Amino acid sequence: MKFDALKRDSAQSKAYIMSETEYVAENMSVRGAGSVAEADAADHFAEKLESLGAKVTKEEFDVAPAAAFGWIGVTAVCVLLAYVAYFFVSMVSVALIIVALVPLVVQGVLMSRAFDKVYIGRVSRNVTAVLPCEGEVKRRVFFTAHLDAAHTFRPAVKGRMKWVLAIVVASLVGTIYLLAADIARWAYLGSMGTGLVTEGWLIAGLVGIVFVPAWIAALFLIDGKKLSVGAGDDLTGCCVALAVMKALAESGVKPAHTEVGVILTGAEECGLRGSKAWCDAHAEEYRGSETYFVTLDTLRDAKLLKVHTRDLNGLKALDKDAVGLVKAAADNAGTECGEGGIFLGATDAASFASAGLKATGITAFDPMSETYHTENDLPESLDADFLEKCYLLALGIVEELDGRD
Repeated sequence: MKFDALKRDSAQSKAYIMSETEYVAENMSVRGAGSVAEADAADHFAEKLESLGAKVTKEEFDVAPAAAFGWIGVTAVCVLLAYVAYFFVSMVSVALIIVALVPLVVQGVLMSRAFDKVYIGRVSRNVTAVLPCEGEVKRRVFFTAHLDAAHTFRPAVKGRMKWVLAIVVASLVGTIYLLAADIARWAYLGSMGTGLVTEGWLIAGLVGIVFVPAWIAALFLIDGKKLSVGAGDDLTGCCVALAVMKALAESGVKPAHTEVGVILTGAEECGLRGSKAWCDAHAEEYRGSETYFVTLDTLRDAKLLKVHTRDLNGLKALDKDAVGLVKAAADNAGTECGEGGIFLGATDAASFASAGLKATGITAFDPMSETYHTENDLPESLDADFLEKCYLLALGIVEELDGRD
């Protein structure tokens, strides 16, 4: 019952979410990992949270921004060299393909920090804020979102994500084809598979030319200089979380035994580096407790609202209790919220779950849309009414936890 007034005043929170999104998007638009704009955004949100009486902590960590997609160049160049080597020495071609696949798997799929030291380093930061509850702390919920914005995809044309998908698929199919041709030729020739290709092997190699444009295009998929404004991805998550904290603090409504906090991470777009750094520093404090981490990321389309059951390219299962918590809150709020996994990409929820914490994520977007990682991700493209529903959902999560007493 104590949350009813906050729900009735949700229109004020909607206006606040939009105004904050517009302000940060306009004044701190180029928020690359480790950039001045990202640091300014962190300071801005930290000041807002401090003014609400929250206990705020800012923590810096080292980050290598190029580690997110720098591997693409290594992989593409190695595959192109492997294609040339096919016509001379199969063993060398296979070795180059293996070298190409290592960063793809380690950096691209697993988002590991194993090769970060190879790239130029910068400093990013996380912001953590906590509001106290009324009595003894029995449980906690952290709403997490990321401060940085993504580099844009090329080509800058309508329907670009279809082109991106086509290039990725063609590159992978071509690599598999080349590897199969290499192994077959190597087995046929024996030894190291040495010898200039002739007859059928030459034809098989020339067929591979159709994949060369895709391998070359892969080198230019990411614009290394141009960034999205990131209004949806992920100022929506940051501002919804901030609005919940503001509503609780200014109303004087305190959950009985549930601490409410936010974690705003830096460098999410370069392999979840901020959330990984946060877990390195704090996971042990919360592991094994009734503490939930709910990632809010890219809240755009009501029809696509879902709570995640898997993350990290589908490789990491998320916490069933956390998923159930979000579903219960959505049902109580009368909000349509599906379930599903992220099978291409990742959110910060993957880091928290990998650290042994109770985590899930909430998203609502189409990765094939004209706003995903493009210059079109602007405040005017957001749905204010839907963001109001997301605020009510987040507030419902707090209410659901508080009601467990």
